Amino acid sequence: MNFAPLEKLPKNQADITLDCLEKTYDEWADNYDHDLKSIGYPGPLNAVKIVEKLLNNKDAKVLDMAAGTGIVGEEFQAIGYENIDASDMSVTSLEIAKQKGVYKHVFRCCMGEERIEAEDNTYDAITVVGCWSIPIKVDVFREMNRVLKKGGYLVSCFRPDVWSERDIYGYRGALNDSSQWVKISEELRQYHGQLATQDAHYSSYWHFVVYQKC
Repeated sequence: MNFAPLEKLPKNQADITLDCLEKTYDEWADNYDHDLKSIGYPGPLNAVKIVEKLLNNKDAKVLDMAAGTGIVGEEFQAIGYENIDASDMSVTSLEIAKQKGVYKHVFRCCMGEERIEAEDNTYDAITVVGCWSIPIKVDVFREMNRVLKKGGYLVSCFRPDVWSERDIYGYRGALNDSSQWVKISEELRQYHGQLATQDAHYSSYWHFVVYQKC
């Protein structure tokens, strides 16, 4: 895997800004799919399998946030879901996602900073695979709740150091302490293959969680 784009980021992940991360993924976009798949990248499929268990209706309307180059969308399409929208802050990545033809609507959105381009009560589920490794404003969970239908699901995954009891970025607290959400499930699943790095941030197994809109 080519870590060159990531190696330019600050070593302290709390110091990584969204603007810096956007530029990194713009630079990485052309090689992103190859690099992730070369080490094994079951995270997207694991998230899609969870959605499939929750929503048997293949016409369900899903928003794939932090969609990047569209790998999650490819997994959805492979099992028959076609009513999938996508957002990401990297326009370069989204252009690649558009070319794959796996999404109905693709739009730029910087999570936690911008309004989601959708009306209230639009989606049956939202997926976020990756993305939470740096501080993002927890207001994003209220915005996700807004665009989900009542009873809709947030399916996401978090690195162990982020989803620990320390709750370093406040994500667990924002979801668990909110009257807008009820926790459905949490399990460790493989996110990516083993990496040739000593950086403790990169764990192969992440916490895959499901929350439902009350």
